Amino acid sequence: MKRLGVISVAVAVAAGAVISAPANSATKVTTLTVWSTGGDADALVMGAAGKAFEAANPGVKVKVEAIGWGDGYAKVLAAAASKSGPDIFTGGLSWGISAGDKGALADLRPLGVATSIQPKVPAQIYKALIGYKSSKVYAVPYDLTLMMMFYDKTTLKNAGVTSAPKTIAEFNAAAAKIKAVSGVKNAVYNEWGNGDWLGFFSWLYSSGGSFYDAKCNVTINNATGVDALTQYKKLYADFDAPKPGVADWSMNDNIKGGKYGIGFSGNFQASSYYTYYKDYKNWTAAPVPAAAGKKSVAFIGGRGISIMGYVPATKQRLAAKFISSLYNVDVVKAMNVVGAANNAIFLSPVVDFADTIASYPADVLATIKAQLKDAQGPPNCIGWEDSQNDVTSAVQKYLFGSTSAQDALDAAAKAMKSRA
Repeated sequence: MKRLGVISVAVAVAAGAVISAPANSATKVTTLTVWSTGGDADALVMGAAGKAFEAANPGVKVKVEAIGWGDGYAKVLAAAASKSGPDIFTGGLSWGISAGDKGALADLRPLGVATSIQPKVPAQIYKALIGYKSSKVYAVPYDLTLMMMFYDKTTLKNAGVTSAPKTIAEFNAAAAKIKAVSGVKNAVYNEWGNGDWLGFFSWLYSSGGSFYDAKCNVTINNATGVDALTQYKKLYADFDAPKPGVADWSMNDNIKGGKYGIGFSGNFQASSYYTYYKDYKNWTAAPVPAAAGKKSVAFIGGRGISIMGYVPATKQRLAAKFISSLYNVDVVKAMNVVGAANNAIFLSPVVDFADTIASYPADVLATIKAQLKDAQGPPNCIGWEDSQNDVTSAVQKYLFGSTSAQDALDAAAKAMKSRA
């Protein structure tokens, strides 16, 4: 990739004199191109970090471009193949493992990024970005997206539910009560991970299960997995959760109006409420329910950040310096000023920085920090990124078709093993 720069020193010799161009025309500008996975608002938030970096590093320009979730991973691989594209990119937590395994990314250890960042972020999140048995670090956490349970306090009160359910049994009882209340359209809703592997994740892990064990042996189709998937189906079969593809552009208003009961979404849903309504404090968050005797283990996603392998060594060091700047509290505050104005609150992987998000009420911040203690990121097993669509397809054949829970998870396990 060619560096962008202008060398404008004119040297002329006339009548024995050397005439130099103005000093500022000799300034060389180095551009760091960042692909930000998400929407335009996410790119604006990253742009705030870019402006802070430019101010601290004269002669550097940070160019941020938005890429979509749907084709972002494919674009990164295409850029690696052509050796043309971004210097840095953000993407799914497991993109680094998969793209790094394909030789597309720079190892962040020699650049000092891994050593400086690892102590600042939750251990389980850092681990989720490093391949099983790998000694190389191709991505570090950029931001977090945390699954939580959300509800309107009045809706629960009207149903006779006095507190947020903590166990799966309490959740089912609460959802049944909410369903019986006049005016409630959907007792349960899934705003994130609706009907897919991600929505299933928290039910599986909070039941004591997992997609893989600690040695990356597939475990999704054991008895715990079957019980968790059976519970997941209750959301749709018993409690009227909208099916995938049923868009509700009035969801915020419907929740506020009491038409929806308990829901599951990421912290970005809180961003939507507390930047859109601002004064709507009747809506709050709680940890996801767990099986009796088990911990509440929510899915934690978000984005990792990586450096492309084709970037020259000198520029890799500059890119590493930029990545390190994202873990500075003043930079995070600047990003959230932009985020609050664009409905895109930035949740830093440095947990204590959550307290800087002025838009979130204290009880929501407390839930975020409590849920982070046991939250788990996506598997760090080779082949997981390429298996996700197959797992979702298998899960949906049970949720909305005639396949049994066991057969669905056996099919998912087969796909996962084929890519290991």
